[in-house]
Amino acid sequence: MELSPLQSGIHNLLFNCAELNSGDRLLVVSEDPALGWYDPLVSEKLVIEARKFGVETKLLRVNGPDEELGEDALEYINHATCVIFLARIGDQNRFEPRENNKKVVMSYARTVGTLASSFGTIPYPAVVEMKKAIERIFARAELIHIKCPNGTNLVGQSGELNKKAKTDVSMLRFPMVVPMPISARNFSGRVRLIDYLTSTGSRYYEPASVFLEEPIFVYIESGKINRFEGNSKVISRVESHYSKISKLFQIDKDIVHSWHAGIHPGITYDKPIIENPDRWSNTMFASPRYLHFHTCGDYAPGEICWMVRDPSILIDDKPLWLKGEICARKFPETSECLSNWPQLSSVYRE
Repeated sequence: MELSPLQSGIHNLLFNCAELNSGDRLLVVSEDPALGWYDPLVSEKLVIEARKFGVETKLLRVNGPDEELGEDALEYINHATCVIFLARIGDQNRFEPRENNKKVVMSYARTVGTLASSFGTIPYPAVVEMKKAIERIFARAELIHIKCPNGTNLVGQSGELNKKAKTDVSMLRFPMVVPMPISARNFSGRVRLIDYLTSTGSRYYEPASVFLEEPIFVYIESGKINRFEGNSKVISRVESHYSKISKLFQIDKDIVHSWHAGIHPGITYDKPIIENPDRWSNTMFASPRYLHFHTCGDYAPGEICWMVRDPSILIDDKPLWLKGEICARKFPETSECLSNWPQLSSVYRE
């Protein structure tokens, strides 16, 4: 029987990504829908479909990332062989190593519409292959040049790319949305900050975002903030925010740790940014239209995010990203990926 788009997205998550089998013990952790981040229908549909295939499945409702999981919830997690988070709390500490081999999936498909779209239905292994192809291109680059239409101009090398790690995070992302972060230690230049500073989702704090009434420049030298230039009131608010967050977590406020751009063109966002800048940032980071920096803290992902819109990323003067689009057909690594997975052609047009 032919699957509906929603069923295709669910099967992509359950079987292509989580690789569940009959007899597995699945826990679906679902965030309170009243918080506005996750549609409860997604978790309900996942549970129904998983049970059809003999997967022992439990649904656990949780609050937002500002509240720790209780003992009962932790017991459920420990009992499961796989945990799928439809909750922001699953995204916290995603770069920390895990002590066991439990399969953990963090889902960024937050609504049934998103899950049924190309964002949720393009085969998970296809985007994983694209991710690895892009990482190989970055790893062989002699020089990387980041630009944007608003004036970002940053140059560096990928020598600090973490070649030793088997993966960049300790969980599975669904869908696959970004390549491994590239260290900013070898990068210098300037970044144009527009719209908002937002949280990276690493740890909870308030306010999660800071509005920039006017764009400002931040100058970076070898991965450290050197100075801000622009409207003095905006700069004062930005510096105050950095001081507050660095004191809260006892971290270095001047560190620009790393960066990467989204690789999944299927993601969309149809709400005003001003309604919830944190939700916007933590959704659209998956899109090639945005490159984001991990700042404030000498670790990935840091605590404060810079979102650079419509980036161009040049690899030895050849564009891999051009004004927010991945030029997948211009490099042999990514072109081969398109040949292997025709489903990608609908979203990678360049």
